[in-house]
Amino acid sequence: MGNDILQAIPTLEKDIPADQFMVQEFWVPLAWVCVVLIPLATLAAWWLYRRNRKAAAPGITPVQEALAALQELDSQLPPMRECSLRLSLILRTYLAGQAQDPALFETHEEFTQRMDSLSGVPQSCQLETRDLLDQLAEFKYAGASEHDTTRAHALITQARDLVGRIDTEQKKEAAQKEVSA
Repeated sequence: MGNDILQAIPTLEKDIPADQFMVQEFWVPLAWVCVVLIPLATLAAWWLYRRNRKAAAPGITPVQEALAALQELDSQLPPMRECSLRLSLILRTYLAGQAQDPALFETHEEFTQRMDSLSGVPQSCQLETRDLLDQLAEFKYAGASEHDTTRAHALITQARDLVGRIDTEQKKEAAQKEVSA
């Protein structure tokens, strides 16, 4: 039995030159390069296409977002305290996005004490914005849960008009800067 195993082991030829094993054809490495690079190039092209397409697609603007939220709030007309809370949040979110004002991240007291509050809002709209936010703060902190739909609708309309005016005034200011530049 021991001899059978020894005879089953193949023997190597002694005079085979090493160069024979090192010969490669030109097409084998080229095929491997193609197998690797073509899928990578396709993946990179697809990724660039997706990235550029997303960058080109216009997103929703803070004005559009605020107007849509105001429309939704107007259709629901919750009690005054909830309405004032939501309206204040809509306005502060709008100011954070449109005018880069940190009002969204401050309490009402911090907002009123900050010297540069509303500096990104056009001068002609700053007083009305501050007054509206003050009115909303009064309703928020009063704790009243009455359901005054007329007053709620009036505040929402005032906020909608204010958002539109801020947007219009900012566009006018930007156009004037372009003309003077």
